[in-house]
Amino acid sequence: MSLEQNETEGCLKTYVSAWMRLMNCKQALLSQSGKILLLQGPVGPFFKELQTKLFDAGYSVKRVLFNSGDDLFASSQSCVRFTGTLDAWKSWLQFEILQNRPDCIVLFGSSRPAHKMARHLADQFGIQVLSLEEGYLRAGYITAEQGGNNQHSPLVAWKHDAKMPSDIGKRIDLKPMKSSFAVMSLWGATYYLVRDLLSRRTDEELFHRPRESVLTLSWRWFAQMQRRATAWITEIPLRRALHRNPNFILVPLQVSNDSQIQLAARGWTTRKLVDQCLMALAQTNPHQTFVFKLHPLERFNNKIKRMIDQRARCLGIDQNSYKILHTGRIGDLTAYSSGMVLINSTSGFSALHHGVPLLVLGDAIYRHDEIATIGKNQKDIVDFCKFRHSKSPEAIAAFFEAVKSQSLLPGDFYVSVGRKEAIRNIVQKLNEITVVPSVAREVVK
Repeated sequence: MSLEQNETEGCLKTYVSAWMRLMNCKQALLSQSGKILLLQGPVGPFFKELQTKLFDAGYSVKRVLFNSGDDLFASSQSCVRFTGTLDAWKSWLQFEILQNRPDCIVLFGSSRPAHKMARHLADQFGIQVLSLEEGYLRAGYITAEQGGNNQHSPLVAWKHDAKMPSDIGKRIDLKPMKSSFAVMSLWGATYYLVRDLLSRRTDEELFHRPRESVLTLSWRWFAQMQRRATAWITEIPLRRALHRNPNFILVPLQVSNDSQIQLAARGWTTRKLVDQCLMALAQTNPHQTFVFKLHPLERFNNKIKRMIDQRARCLGIDQNSYKILHTGRIGDLTAYSSGMVLINSTSGFSALHHGVPLLVLGDAIYRHDEIATIGKNQKDIVDFCKFRHSKSPEAIAAFFEAVKSQSLLPGDFYVSVGRKEAIRNIVQKLNEITVVPSVAREVVK
């Protein structure tokens, strides 16, 4: 056998040996991947597909279903149907943890009743929690944080270290993914229709949104979509006028029954925000303009619009001093504004991105003096109307880097392509959270 053949055979044996070691390490990782407990996910098939991919990755996965909406988007294996009170859920979950201790609990929405209890027990037993939410930055990102989201996010404790390098003025690198609003609306309408129509009475205590009659729910959604379709056309002149005459103060309103309003608003509500902004407008420059942006998922926008008009008339505010918009992209509106006032909406990220002065009244992950103006009462709104300025670009850039590196994953919960990307990244994150250190070190070798 020639020298060349010997070298070739030796290289081949080395390659095969290295490949076998890699496969053995991979198999060891899969066998050590551990147990995952899935609770409620986003509306639609996302958690069903995630469960399948986790099985494929070697995990032992159990999913808990809390109502008929969950049942609709669930697989036929390794699912448990729970119904009962919050106390019964606490007892069930304590028993589950003691009997089949999971390595990680995965849930969507850290403030839902069942999930608040799960996070509390996980903390007591030292179990990891991966909490998912709509992306703080959209579209193209989902939020995936250990422990909780929003007011429970690790980013609440963020501090800007001036010594840390940051790229001044760096653009937000959003993924090229279209908005999934239409698909989300379809999944949501289907989920809540089935939940409210077919769920048991004993499921209701763990609903994160109250049950409505099918006819009432269907009519409100139909009327809302019809109003938005009409407003998209009728508001064209107003949107163009705002582009021609910028420097207004933008007030993004939130869904009234959203958990962020109910649990993390520091006493602020949509009505109080509108009232205090209009009072501030009446006390400041008469040429100042407020633009109230109605939330696309709020089904009581008609009532909110009437409330704004009535309150403005009571205060003697001219109609030219305030505007109400059903439609329009929040990013476009923010870019033409001179300031933003909000409770804790994710619209605040748009203000930070565009370098627009931001006044935050509720609890939010961007409630930091380094990047936003912190408000408590109506006087703070008046002061913001008179004197407002953007915060340090370096601090804002550093905050965005922290958000993207610590709290976001590429993907989407609703459209097919986005779901695949999000699931791939979640599985990878769970590998990092649950992998056995000794096995991980062996793979590195």
